[in-house]
Amino acid sequence: MKYRVIRCAFLSLVLMLAVAVQAQEKKVKYTPLEEIDKGWPTKTIDRVINGSFGIMLERFDQTWPTWMVGAVRETMEKGLAKQVLDEETSLTVTIDSKNGYAQVSDGGTDGEYMSACFWNRKNGHKLLAVCLGKPTDPCLEMVCFYDYDPQKKTLTPEPDILKGYRWSDRKEFTQIFCHLPRKGKNILVDEWGSEGPVQHTFTWNGMKPVYSKTAPLNIDDGADLNNYSE
Repeated sequence: MKYRVIRCAFLSLVLMLAVAVQAQEKKVKYTPLEEIDKGWPTKTIDRVINGSFGIMLERFDQTWPTWMVGAVRETMEKGLAKQVLDEETSLTVTIDSKNGYAQVSDGGTDGEYMSACFWNRKNGHKLLAVCLGKPTDPCLEMVCFYDYDPQKKTLTPEPDILKGYRWSDRKEFTQIFCHLPRKGKNILVDEWGSEGPVQHTFTWNGMKPVYSKTAPLNIDDGADLNNYSE
């Protein structure tokens, strides 16, 4: 009897250790946004089996894992259009499958955020955009653009889109925030500088968003720029 008890205890311990090891293996190591900002422009993502929004985001997240895109993927897998992650801060995942748009945002705290969308290019390819940012320590925002090639099954970086309107090109004492379109196809870039805030519009030309105009930014607390449509 004593031997049987010891044996059961030993087997239980082995099982607990196995579960712990498995949990550690499943734990994802997230990539700092600073590292993604430096690395994404030169790294092509392969083995993208199709051009669906979910698959493209999956391969992006497997290459540059973040908790934000991971939360989007989890919400997609559950078939949900919305998932509240933290009621206190209103941290919410929004999925708009019809318009090919996803977003993680909160009620204006200092947390990290993201949005993503894609366009169908006139050459049969797709253009994927993933915006990642954080407002503090240090303030950083980037938009990772990729061309999806259905023949090669690859996502190839296109870092020169929005050149001159990115954090890496910004003027001194200037902050830039990009709004990917949930509705419509145009991108808005808010630029906050010493001369007052302005908004740049980039219009879709069938292959990429190109600079169209700059106008003073009208501050409206009730506006939802992620639902912008022109």
